[in-house]
Amino acid sequence: MPRRIFKNLVIATAGPLPGQLTVDSLRQWTTIRKGTFTEEFDEQVTHLLCTREQFDRKLPRIKEALARGKRQHIVHCDWFEISAVNEKRQPEREYSMRNILAKQNAAKREQARIERGKREGERAVNTNFFHIYSDRTFFSYQIDLNRDDNETGELGQRYTLYLWESNAKPHLYWFTAKFMKKKGDSQPSFHRPSPCSGPWRHEMDLFMEFFRIKTGIEWQDRVIGQKTMPSSFFQYSPPVRGKPVGRRLRFCYEYCLEINAQLRGLPWPPVEDTQVKEETVATE
Repeated sequence: MPRRIFKNLVIATAGPLPGQLTVDSLRQWTTIRKGTFTEEFDEQVTHLLCTREQFDRKLPRIKEALARGKRQHIVHCDWFEISAVNEKRQPEREYSMRNILAKQNAAKREQARIERGKREGERAVNTNFFHIYSDRTFFSYQIDLNRDDNETGELGQRYTLYLWESNAKPHLYWFTAKFMKKKGDSQPSFHRPSPCSGPWRHEMDLFMEFFRIKTGIEWQDRVIGQKTMPSSFFQYSPPVRGKPVGRRLRFCYEYCLEINAQLRGLPWPPVEDTQVKEETVATE
């Protein structure tokens, strides 16, 4: 007596199946194992059987099942046949066509990532072998410098500075910069002063020197000097709201903010901070 391995299952096919898996055979084998076989295809179906070719061709029932999400199993017809022969329901995941599709999509994404990295390497750095460097405070060395050139009417000019770190160890580093002449520029230019990656100190010096030339501010004064330079310079806005601002400030972060407020003629502490403190005292 066959075991009830298909109990509560509703099985359908995406199209004609090979060999002995005819409609009559499928109905008989499913029924004697307490399942239901249907030639219709609706939301009651729990398992849709198909071949690899049918899945690759994305037959109408395949498309419909994919659109319904994971509520319906899309399995290779081998799942049904092996389950019936062994009188044991096989794990769907081993025959899932969704898993095959997921692997195919993952492979496509990985290949696209590799090709994108190669293209980036032709202009700047191959991102298959390098990533953005972050210091011990988790500050990421990818920063934007912005300027509106009112004389030429070119608004939204931007330099993006990068300090790359190699995936391989011992780490090597590489400074690059990307320039967009205007907002939405589809053909940015790239600056890569070193012909190859090198020690952190050398590439970091290039990063800081480029920052100084474009902003008129030393890297260690980036918080002190924010919004203090003429509009002809590129402007840098350090992260706010508790986000890391990076190491190597001239003074501690709070004192740098205080000096910046003095240079800009702003009250210190900031008005909003004073108001918050007053409201806190009032509620107490």
